Amino acid sequence: MIPNITVYFYHSFHEYNESQENQLMYRHIANEQFAEFILFQVIAWGYTIMTIFVMVKPANKKAYKVIFIGTPIIIVIYYLSKTVGMPVPDFYDWWMVDNSTNWKDDVTKIAQQTFVIPLAMLYERLALRTKRC
Repeated sequence: MIPNITVYFYHSFHEYNESQENQLMYRHIANEQFAEFILFQVIAWGYTIMTIFVMVKPANKKAYKVIFIGTPIIIVIYYLSKTVGMPVPDFYDWWMVDNSTNWKDDVTKIAQQTFVIPLAMLYERLALRTKRC
């Protein structure tokens, strides 16, 4: 989870810096980048909080379930924003369609999808251990 969280924080700060650079010339693009900054910050903090819950109380299944349900929702939101757009308060037209992809998007999605497998293995181990007792 920690590499995934790091990638999301890096991606969000990169979007923030780009939004500040484009503020004068390309205001609409800068607002969309700022909206992405907010989205990635929320995702990063959500993963951080859930990771802390998993580490502090590893026997609590709720944190695992929140991550398992939240991850596909994030993936669907991402792909919808890339294909048909999504309503995001970007302070310009309230609709964001971002057709561009770059290495940050690819690394973010790869990191997000690869941590689910070890987390599912931990959850299965926890489920089997609690079922026996």
